[in-house]
Amino acid sequence: MPKPFNLLAELATFGVERRLSLRDPALKEAFGAHVSSSVDEALADDILLHGKRTEAMFEALLVALGEYRLLKTEDGGRVHSAEGLRVPDFRVVLADGEQWLIEVKNVYEADPLNQRRLLMKRDYRQALEAYAEATGAKLKLAVFWARWSMWTLVSPDRMVDEGGDLVLEMNEAMIANELGRLGDRTIGTRAPLRLRFTADPKRTSAVGEDGQVTITFNGWQLLGGEDVITDPVEKEIATIFIEHGEWECDGPLAVLEGERLTAVEFRWDPAEPTDQGFEFIGSLSRMFARCYAEQTVKDQSIVQLRAPLRPGWFAPLIRTDHVSDALPLWRFTLQPTYRISVGV
Repeated sequence: MPKPFNLLAELATFGVERRLSLRDPALKEAFGAHVSSSVDEALADDILLHGKRTEAMFEALLVALGEYRLLKTEDGGRVHSAEGLRVPDFRVVLADGEQWLIEVKNVYEADPLNQRRLLMKRDYRQALEAYAEATGAKLKLAVFWARWSMWTLVSPDRMVDEGGDLVLEMNEAMIANELGRLGDRTIGTRAPLRLRFTADPKRTSAVGEDGQVTITFNGWQLLGGEDVITDPVEKEIATIFIEHGEWECDGPLAVLEGERLTAVEFRWDPAEPTDQGFEFIGSLSRMFARCYAEQTVKDQSIVQLRAPLRPGWFAPLIRTDHVSDALPLWRFTLQPTYRISVGV
């Protein structure tokens, strides 16, 4: 629900435009009709819906990562300036006090081999940079590459072309990605991950000659490799990996001891295992995007713009003091690399 003050401010602005007193009964009726018409128009605008959902998702991602001192919606109020300024979407104060202003964009290109888009014309970018300079912050651009459910964060002034426009290709954005400063990590752990449902030996029959068996389950376990995961925080982490990570699921699989079925399990493994002692299971930002989509998109249609915020949800995956035999973690932070900009 909008806060009463915000709603009153909108009503007052509407009244000034229509030259109607706040006390005039006609104002309430006219404002209700205006709001209803505006809602219908907004719901019919797919570009607007995707853009607003992406902005809300970026905010929720940063809240889940928790690597900031302050996060604020920047473009929610009036701005008075003698210059031609444009207000970015968010302000972030980092742990070291550095301030970023972040503009958020959604990009969907159906061709998986052509993820390239003009994201900022020169005048648009310079208006954003003028606002950032006036407020003592650095301008950043967050892009959600919807075709791949991937986030990148770049410094637009370092990637412009000769004319000052920003035409960005996803692979270039990944190389220059600065989202690690806000807590994004690529995570590795030991394979496989398993969800095991244990059978009650007193109420589970032997496997018959026809392969049939009657099963009664009496519990479940999460396993990392061969070790049972018992810590509640580690169970939460393993569940995130299982539901939103990159590994493939196989199952249900029977676990047998002789002719007895002792468990049924589902198993998650990387598509191409290595012998390095751990396997990459994905980036936190991509896992979050998949989780967010489950709550806001149905049958390829947006049903919600926002999902419940989960402050610090990924904090255990970012902290370096985590030590575990059952669920060991390897964390990698991408360091950005920029080519020299030839623009102005």
